Amino acid sequence: MLNRSHLEPFVRETDGTIRVEYLADPEGRVVEFLNRLCRLVRRLEGCPRTMVAEALRRQERRVRDASRLAGIAKALLDLCDFVPPRGAGRAAAVREAVFRARGKRWPPVPGDRLVPYEEAGAELGFDAREMERLLYADAPGARVLKRAPTLDGRALLARYNVELARAVLLDAERVRFTARGGWRRVFSAVKAARLMHTVTRAGRSYQVEVTGPAAAFIVRSNRYGVRLARVLPALMRTPGWRLEAYVRRGDAVLKFAVRSRPRAAGEKSPIGGEARRARYDSKWERSLADDFRKRFGAARSNWTLSRETAPVDAGDELFFPDFTLRHADGREALVELVGFWTPEYLEAKARKVAAAQLDNLVLVVYRGLAVGGERAGRGVALDSLTAAAGMDRIVWFADKPRAAEVVKAAERWARG
Repeated sequence: MLNRSHLEPFVRETDGTIRVEYLADPEGRVVEFLNRLCRLVRRLEGCPRTMVAEALRRQERRVRDASRLAGIAKALLDLCDFVPPRGAGRAAAVREAVFRARGKRWPPVPGDRLVPYEEAGAELGFDAREMERLLYADAPGARVLKRAPTLDGRALLARYNVELARAVLLDAERVRFTARGGWRRVFSAVKAARLMHTVTRAGRSYQVEVTGPAAAFIVRSNRYGVRLARVLPALMRTPGWRLEAYVRRGDAVLKFAVRSRPRAAGEKSPIGGEARRARYDSKWERSLADDFRKRFGAARSNWTLSRETAPVDAGDELFFPDFTLRHADGREALVELVGFWTPEYLEAKARKVAAAQLDNLVLVVYRGLAVGGERAGRGVALDSLTAAAGMDRIVWFADKPRAAEVVKAAERWARG
């Protein structure tokens, strides 16, 4: 990711706030330049990282405002897929053999530069040229560009502006964010980054406060800051997201805020993108959503089915139902699908359901869980789950879940 020197030309401080002047392109020249960079990198597939980096730096030197584009090469390199060159695993043995051979012939004399390579190569079974190639083949700069990113200039510009926002968070003492949905993705990113955080309820949504890398008790602040920055792209893919950070700049702590906003037709946001369409964790989730659209979609009923739902407090954990059914009169029912899972998974699910104490939860359970070779372990766990939810709130299915049966259960158990 970008460092503080890349960010500095874009930062402005006013009235206790920090503002980032994202890179814009009103005349189309920046996108044209970035298109050239993308084409250049694609032509350099198969070349060492040092060669790719130097080619990008040479292009940067040709532009008028080089300081504001200095991070483009870094952002583009971070998107590239580099792999170790052939034989890199033997580089340490090659160095040891070459240095030992050079030590026997110290000091060097004119004309004997290749002699240590030849002597060491005879020992390892390589010629002098191959020994010279392998000498530092395990160095970061020797990694070979396997695949360049499939970006155009406009996509690279948007990515660069995201990287600028992420760089601000390197000096944040604390970060607070919220969104209208997509919490499953956000909490997965926070958990994967191993961030210290607290969660508070905000109406029907949640507010998350994360400890920043500039907090006094953070030991490895740079590493922690990189982990925090990884959450931002996940947040930007949620609807109605907002982020506030309190950033240390010298002796002062300034507020930095960024949010999604409505866009006019054809307008591009300076950072982020549109919220992604709902993803499904299983074929059964997709099947239920498709069946609901066919039977109840297009205003054919007062019910709507949402894939993304806010998490529910379940003791020390959070419980994420798979769907939320909402009625036009304001009632809601939470829907959780349970399919091919292990006894351990069912036990954890039962614990969360019991802790959440949900009286509007409908469980949609695959009948195959109640039979089969694992009946002894899985059956006991399934009994715990059904007891936690209540047998009368379970909709069983054999091949695929039926939307009509789920809606019928929701009519009974939904709450306002």
